[in-house]
Amino acid sequence: MFPYVDKHNPWSSHSIIAGWLKEAPAGATVLDVGTASGTLGRLCQGKGLQFVGIEPNPEWAEMARPFYLELFVGSVQSAPDEYFSQAGVIVLADVLEHLAEPQSVLSGIVSQAKVGCLFIVSVPNVANLWDRIRLLFGHFDYTERGILDQTHLRFFTQDTLFDLLQKSGLRIQRCVVTPVPLDLVNPFFEQKAFGRRLHQALAQVTRWFPTLLGYQFVVLAINE
Repeated sequence: MFPYVDKHNPWSSHSIIAGWLKEAPAGATVLDVGTASGTLGRLCQGKGLQFVGIEPNPEWAEMARPFYLELFVGSVQSAPDEYFSQAGVIVLADVLEHLAEPQSVLSGIVSQAKVGCLFIVSVPNVANLWDRIRLLFGHFDYTERGILDQTHLRFFTQDTLFDLLQKSGLRIQRCVVTPVPLDLVNPFFEQKAFGRRLHQALAQVTRWFPTLLGYQFVVLAINE
């Protein structure tokens, strides 16, 4: 069983990141930090990219290994320097919120990456409307998955994410917000035409009110 469900709807962070990676030059080396079971490697098979990965969980790493040229099993802090210095694109998808000191870790990665290296970063939005309502009523309850995942050590809004990236030496080029993944809440939103239309409508409204309704922020930045 995969640790995370591959999200195939066009508004998901997986689809957005895979789409951006397909714009990378042919043969580019992509470093996937936190591969989990290898979602990005699977989604981008046959696209002419060279995937290497870092994954601290040995069982997840073994599931991901067939989709990567190299895979380091261990923490991002202990990975070999060449993993960062040789990459043309570095992906940290749903990684920073799991780190006790994300600023220190990201700054270290940026300092080792070459000038012009692209960074793709995604984090959940703790200022999502539903979490604001729960906090208003005195609730800040951790869950098994989602924005308040029990393994999250740090929480981000759009402003705090942008501040983190800029302080680490990155220039933000693009930011996209994802809607709440209704297809993971109930199969109706994936299997039924009306459900898919509702999901599409939510995605559109989320783009109008990104900081209020956004589920995740997905950012493309460059190391200058």
